[in-house]
Amino acid sequence: MKKNSSILRIIPNVLTLFRSLTAIVLPLIIIYGGEIGALIATPMLILAGVSDYLDGFYARKYNVISNFGKILDPVADKLLVVGIIFALASENMLDYYYAFFPALLIVLREILITGLRESISSFKISLEVTLLAKWKTAIQLIACGSFLVWRSNAFFYNIDILGLISYILLWIAGAVTFATGMQYIIKIMKFLKVN
Repeated sequence: MKKNSSILRIIPNVLTLFRSLTAIVLPLIIIYGGEIGALIATPMLILAGVSDYLDGFYARKYNVISNFGKILDPVADKLLVVGIIFALASENMLDYYYAFFPALLIVLREILITGLRESISSFKISLEVTLLAKWKTAIQLIACGSFLVWRSNAFFYNIDILGLISYILLWIAGAVTFATGMQYIIKIMKFLKVN
């Protein structure tokens, strides 16, 4: 039983590692995978999204907190989303007029907050993941998934409403991403003013 408990306790880190590898492989599949890559990209993203949920679930259930997980978990999510956005842009799936601004907001926010987390790591301030930030990641993955479904074959690509839904989801993801970024920035500024 103790052995099983030890195995269960490493599950969050294994899931985080899987998501990190997916963040590297999935953009390559989108760009170089052709028709087969287009078909497997969406299920692969869904697996990565489910792994994100299960990662948190097991970490809470077994109270597993490791430095590996604390560092890599948020980075894996950001790499996954940013990698897919760049891959979709390189495949001309993101129309400049409709997608540039929300996509830019998402990429800049993820880079900025990662940098801020690193720069304030020596201070006694905790930037714990908020509920809105958790929803932010989910909405980002859903938006990316919507684009992947839309591009998966000619049938879906000819459904204009699916393209419209994809862009709407991207704008929602951009807005929520901006809001969570402002939450963290305000918290840091308040801390720096007090200290």
